[in-house]
Amino acid sequence: MTYHEIRNVKGKKQNYLIQNSRTNGKWLKKSKFIAYGNISKEELQRKKEEFELEIAKESISVYLTKEQKIEIEKLKIVYNKNIKSLSREEFEKFENAFFTELTYNSNAIEGSSLSLEDTNLIVNEGLVPEGKTLREIHEARNHMQAIKFLKNYKKDINDRFIIELHAIVLKDISERFAGRYRETKVRIFGSDVSFPDAEKVPQLMKNLVYWYGLNKKKMHPFELAIVFSMKFVSIHPFVDGNGRISRLLMNYLLQRNKYSWINIYNKQRIDYLRAVRKANDEEYLSIIEYCIKALKENLESFKIT
Repeated sequence: MTYHEIRNVKGKKQNYLIQNSRTNGKWLKKSKFIAYGNISKEELQRKKEEFELEIAKESISVYLTKEQKIEIEKLKIVYNKNIKSLSREEFEKFENAFFTELTYNSNAIEGSSLSLEDTNLIVNEGLVPEGKTLREIHEARNHMQAIKFLKNYKKDINDRFIIELHAIVLKDISERFAGRYRETKVRIFGSDVSFPDAEKVPQLMKNLVYWYGLNKKKMHPFELAIVFSMKFVSIHPFVDGNGRISRLLMNYLLQRNKYSWINIYNKQRIDYLRAVRKANDEEYLSIIEYCIKALKENLESFKIT
């Protein structure tokens, strides 16, 4: 977080920008002198944005290029600036529209036949469209409930949190498997991807949370969120709902670091799944590039760029 500090040196007012960050277990403080005397709110904001971009350019990352880091931080700055400019009513309207569309897309990627209009009727109007299955109706309601859960959850990720999230996503759909790791082998129809044996899943999930703890201060937050979600889906810890949970986890980690959620469009399902397939082989560049592109499209569609 960047903050403004005023120092009085020999009777002169000096303005500095300060940012504290933790890397490899150590706190680092970066400061930059920006002006003498008084500074306007507009100029201070402009200087903050410039300072944050400079730091982003120098920040540690495993997969992101310098240009990508700058692009991501610019999108973050624009997103947060525009969100803050909205009235309470405008913000609620934006979030409702965004999360309704995200719910539609995430379920559609997994095979739901609900349209965006159907999803809106279910999650916002409390109505049930004709000709749709009970499962699809619960999928829409549960996904929106999971989003609300994540918006209010303040703690960091752990394996119990992931299990609780899964229980919400599969509520009234598959009570037998909701909130429980799988006990059988799973496979994706039409794919040759293989997943770990069921008996290894609990330990692999503990390993994943441990990996997250080790890397959350080492990796760039944007790439950390994406790589974590891909490592999760490569374990495929649940009988059902792994894809939806992986995208929710990615967005929760983005949210914790003040980045916009990413809505993966169903219309780009083939490109997305191709990138996920590469990530199963620990090739993460494609999915990171895909998510940057998706984020830009998201913000453009809601006129936040």
